[in-house]
Amino acid sequence: MALIDEVQIKVISGAGGNGCRSFRREKYVPFGGPNGGDGGRGGHVYLHATRDKTSLQDFKFRPKYEGERGEHGMGSDMYGKAGNDLHLSVPVGTMIYDLESGELVADLIEHEQTIIIAKGGRGGLGNIHFKTSTNRAPRTSTPGEPGQERELRLELRVLADVGLLGLPNAGKSTFLGAVSRARPKIADYPFTTLEPHLGVVSHKEQGFVVGDLPGLIEGASEGVGLGIKFLKHVSRNRVLLHLIEATGDADEILRQQEVISKELEAYDPELLNRKRILVFTKIDLFPAEELEARKARLAEKGLTGFWISSHARHGIPELLDCLIDEIKISREAEKAARLIAEAEAAAKAAREAVGPHPLVEEAELDEAGTEIVSASAMPKLASQEAAH
Repeated sequence: MALIDEVQIKVISGAGGNGCRSFRREKYVPFGGPNGGDGGRGGHVYLHATRDKTSLQDFKFRPKYEGERGEHGMGSDMYGKAGNDLHLSVPVGTMIYDLESGELVADLIEHEQTIIIAKGGRGGLGNIHFKTSTNRAPRTSTPGEPGQERELRLELRVLADVGLLGLPNAGKSTFLGAVSRARPKIADYPFTTLEPHLGVVSHKEQGFVVGDLPGLIEGASEGVGLGIKFLKHVSRNRVLLHLIEATGDADEILRQQEVISKELEAYDPELLNRKRILVFTKIDLFPAEELEARKARLAEKGLTGFWISSHARHGIPELLDCLIDEIKISREAEKAARLIAEAEAAAKAAREAVGPHPLVEEAELDEAGTEIVSASAMPKLASQEAAH
């Protein structure tokens, strides 16, 4: 079955139960008073990211999900039971968009990452809450709040450390099969790969994930061929491995390299800043002398990279060594960026909690959040500090 990487669903959280209007009725207790309990909270709807799923297929055939309603309040001070929460599992790498506004609600990129996508309605209040000194027998209760209703678009972007790029028949699937236990379809005609395939590579006690993406052609960013449908998966990769068939002449190889670069730039200019490694494939088709001549001709045009044969495994160990180093650098950079962002968020929260300088109302904040005291406020500050 084809990969389902985009679906639209509707989620409705559970409504809250109604509050109860009841009075104590007991022998020898003529004025028992109100005893109506509150309604239970409606069930929340959660989205839970897991590595155990690789497709949004389950949502394709069941697009509507509802949380359980909270139980109504009852007499004898009995509160209603909260509705059971609804947990929906999605693959790691799923992006959730609000269908009406187009806003990105969440990006689930970690295993077991969980968010509440629709909160259950609050339960209504029973009449025990409305008793006062002047109204000892209240006949008032409130209904439960309705559940939250949202229409969402789920978009899966495959998470892989290394993404394989290239024109059709460049040897991407053959390379994936050679370095991992993945078994993508391989044939001697173009467009054999119609959906992304993932493989786990283990090399020198290090592991990483490689994603084989369908071949790109000129105009892919505008929807030509499989088009933008799979270009979106590239944005998740730490390193891009651009495979080019080495059987063409130098001018043809240069043209193929430029085609892929232009498509990446047209889709997202930021992708050009991503680490990209050129790999020339199928070198087992040439004798050693001709291979060296081809390397020299491409070097003259500024094209250098790794030369490999997936069948004979020539050059693959050296390429895997390079990928491990690049992935390590990328992960460390991501960790450092995450720590900086957390520190900035903590500093901002601390500033908001403390507030501006207590002696100067005219203090302003610059872009970094640092207080700036205007020149006109300085005399005021000096006099106040002297007084203190």
